Amino acid sequence: MKIQNFKLAEVLGKSPMDWRFRATVDVTSGFFKKKTVTREIFKEFGNSWYFVDTGEFTPGYYVENLVRAFEATTGKPIECHDT
Repeated sequence: MKIQNFKLAEVLGKSPMDWRFRATVDVTSGFFKKKTVTREIFKEFGNSWYFVDTGEFTPGYYVENLVRAFEATTGKPIECHDT
């Protein structure tokens, strides 16, 4: 499974106590026949990212690394983005 193209869709809540984040990522799977699907992910502040459709946590630190790159590119943490 390869995860790429993090896109922040929405930041819900007004403070760290109730922040929730919704985003999408492209997930590529398969060996010979590779298939890429855009999947929605969700996270509550202080918790891990998980896939909305299955409730499974995202594997490893792939999404966290993409978020770090997204923040470095935009110059703001995801909590500060107006979506």
